[in-house]
Amino acid sequence: MRENLPYLNQSSLDAIFNNVYHMANTDIETKELYEDEKIADLAGVLFKMQEFNYQYRPDDTRALFGLMSKFFDFEINSEGTTLWLSLILALKELYGFSDKTMLEVMSQLKIRK
Repeated sequence: MRENLPYLNQSSLDAIFNNVYHMANTDIETKELYEDEKIADLAGVLFKMQEFNYQYRPDDTRALFGLMSKFFDFEINSEGTTLWLSLILALKELYGFSDKTMLEVMSQLKIRK
């Protein structure tokens, strides 16, 4: 885990992934969605990375499909699935998680949309 990044627990993960479709809604100010300013700022960074991954890295997001299918019942060729995987990839890369650690982190998530 990278130094000085917010600790990810069920609450912070749920807060972030509750807004997994936020990327498409640029009218909402990210800070309005969260009680904790540090998590709000983290979410803002993650959503920008998500948008980049969604637009320019489809092969990288698709590579997470099999790994994340252990926790999620993703649809194949779905825009929603791609948004989820794009955000998961952003989180994985920002924190420098291995596949194993990413699975452990995502196992805490209770949000399923």
